[in-house]
Amino acid sequence: MIILLIFLKTEILACALCALMTPTAHILLNFNVSQDTLEDIEVSWIFSKNFTDLTLESYDFNSNSKLDKNELDDVNFAMLNYISNKNFLMNFEWYDKNGTANTIKGNFSDVKMVMENGKIVFKFRQKVGIKIQNNRVLKTTAGDKNGFFNFTFLNSGHKKIDDNFYIEFNSNLNANFALFITDQIEHKTQKSLDEPVKQNGSENTKKPNFINQSAINSLEKLKAIFIKSAENLDIKILISVISISFLYGFFHAAGPGHAKILTTSYFLANGGNYMKSFLFSLKIGFFHVAGAFFVVVTTLFFVDLISGSISPNAIKITTQISAVMIILIAIFMFFKKIKERANTHTKECKCAICSTIKEPESLIFSNSKFKISNNINHNDLKFKNIKFNSKNKEEWFIALASAIIPCPGTILAFLLAFNVGSYLTAFISALFMGLGMSFVIFLAAIFGAGVNKITNLKFKKLTIYIEFLGLAFMLIIGILMFLIADNLKI
Repeated sequence: MIILLIFLKTEILACALCALMTPTAHILLNFNVSQDTLEDIEVSWIFSKNFTDLTLESYDFNSNSKLDKNELDDVNFAMLNYISNKNFLMNFEWYDKNGTANTIKGNFSDVKMVMENGKIVFKFRQKVGIKIQNNRVLKTTAGDKNGFFNFTFLNSGHKKIDDNFYIEFNSNLNANFALFITDQIEHKTQKSLDEPVKQNGSENTKKPNFINQSAINSLEKLKAIFIKSAENLDIKILISVISISFLYGFFHAAGPGHAKILTTSYFLANGGNYMKSFLFSLKIGFFHVAGAFFVVVTTLFFVDLISGSISPNAIKITTQISAVMIILIAIFMFFKKIKERANTHTKECKCAICSTIKEPESLIFSNSKFKISNNINHNDLKFKNIKFNSKNKEEWFIALASAIIPCPGTILAFLLAFNVGSYLTAFISALFMGLGMSFVIFLAAIFGAGVNKITNLKFKKLTIYIEFLGLAFMLIIGILMFLIADNLKI
């Protein structure tokens, strides 16, 4: 059971474009000292070349293979959206040896995102204002509870900061201790930053698998086509948009995600045919694209944020809504199944309720406002059974719950289109992205329905257990999605 929960959590959290890596920020501290007072610290987060390249793929809106100032501003804005209410993911405190620690409140300024030596560097200043004296220690820690960033400190060795004091650095994982001393010690130059950044960057960056890389490649091609389509949308470009958008939707949906598991679970519990599976998959594709479109339009035209800077809480909120919907639907379907199993009436039961259910045509006939001649035998009349499909609403709610969570990749595709003014291209691209996603969901639905059908035919005694297992999967998915919602950001 534990392995199952771990598997489900991994599948729900994963996304073809948003689970590629946990980047490491290599922190360098530069101390600004004036008259034996540590005024402030310039903090630099240096990211690896691999992370820089992936960021370039997402924010290079003009496709000139470099991050311009306005694009770096977008990256900076997105970064601040995440860290500004988390004290920049850092803590500062000072103490004298064997003394009490004193916390330094976050007071940040000069925040900017720059490129240095081909790498993204996030810089800011932290005001300190403490008196420097012998054996005083400044402790700096960095950590992300959500696990989106890893940190390591680059400062090491000794450094002279003025005529009276030296700093002895001691870095340990995500903490750095700076000891101020007056002893005359040999001055050691800070080690080269390139090698540790290169080593740590390669160790902490996961290489995308075939499905993830295919989705990234499709998105890269779309970026170039969107720019061309703004100038001239011809048949050749239109065909390219259709084919690449479909491929992106296919590979995006083919990656790990909760929609396929939820779809399989639903059809495992309820069964279905090809047409039902097809229509259900179209609903999910539509809602998924419509959700991303709504987020982008709301952000760009109502909230008036700059492109590429969607609120980081968008996924969290929609995930919680989706989770609650899934939980409520699963509970409702549980009670519905239990109620059906609790019906002790036999097939031969002649009570009013059972008669109505078994012979709806007789009820319709007796209550009909039309008069039928007495010499006509009503047994000769042909009645068409009217089916009131109570499951239709369930399917709509399940499809909505599966697809309302906006995917960063789909959002990015819309942002690219709106950024260059390719509105028609955006609409066409969205349509075929949805169809690509629907194709994968259709396969998942067919699989679940197929298992349900085989169970009904060959293992009839197991049918009820399979159906309840499918509902249990739905309930577990909903609960896990709600629990992990706080960890999800765009």
